Amino acid sequence: MLMRHRAGTAVVALALAAAAAGTALATECEHDEAFLTAAHQGNMAEIAAGKDAGRHAVMRCTKETGEVLVSDHTRMDESLRALAKRLKVTLPAATTADQQQEMKDIQKRAGTRDYDKVWLKAQETGHVQVLKLIDGEVKTGKDQEVQEAARAARPFVAHHLDLVRDCMRRR
Repeated sequence: MLMRHRAGTAVVALALAAAAAGTALATECEHDEAFLTAAHQGNMAEIAAGKDAGRHAVMRCTKETGEVLVSDHTRMDESLRALAKRLKVTLPAATTADQQQEMKDIQKRAGTRDYDKVWLKAQETGHVQVLKLIDGEVKTGKDQEVQEAARAARPFVAHHLDLVRDCMRRR
């Protein structure tokens, strides 16, 4: 059931960006920059989580969902980095400490059905939060390119959430 998607300009989907979802800076420009940063860190976290699911998940559905996340978020992050470069926004080189810790906690259950359960729950939580982050950018962002990127990303994030929830029902 592995689905391939064209990410196009949907550069901002990210998913374990829970820690970044609360980021709100004072100026309009900083708001858009904070969004780009959170999206980039979310993309990096999703790529890592998807690869990890490929190695450690037990359920086929979880592994396939991980593959979709790796594929989509890799393409999205390439576009995101290009947009950030055009806007002269410096992006971080790593995920947040919270994202890294969450991955370590999930990896403790590697190779068990509990791994799938915890991985899927983290994905569900992250994707719900990222949808809120995207909606906030669309509503209050000031840079039209960043707003459009957020708008374009929304269907991909929603689809990822659907995949995760479908896997959760199969457990």
